[in-house]
Amino acid sequence: MKLKSAFGILALVAIAMFSSSSAVAHHAIQAEYEMDQTKGFTGVMTRFAMINPHCRWFFEETKADGTKVVWEMSGAGPGALRASGLVRIFQIGQPYEVTFAPAKNGANVGRVRTMKGPDGKVITLFHEDPTNPLNN
Repeated sequence: MKLKSAFGILALVAIAMFSSSSAVAHHAIQAEYEMDQTKGFTGVMTRFAMINPHCRWFFEETKADGTKVVWEMSGAGPGALRASGLVRIFQIGQPYEVTFAPAKNGANVGRVRTMKGPDGKVITLFHEDPTNPLNN
């Protein structure tokens, strides 16, 4: 009888876990970002984080009036950046021109599209062409 009770409790826990939308759902970038828009800024990279599920770049933009704006950009996962050989190219403390798809909620976050580094090279980090009807 105890075995049946334990099995029943385990079954209920498993059902609760897998029926929970947060446990099984994965977000689409279209739900978080305005993929049909592109914005940009120039800022100094303050941090680069290789964390799952998406890498993050942090920047500080200095506006013309001297105010500072902190930005957080997300992109592909660490594995994709390693496979592309892009892990060691980002330089903390250097200025970057960044284009991105802005967050729908208006926060200072975005999905990175391109970064133009201090050496003038443009790094394209966006894997979908928003003008391609197959990606919509």
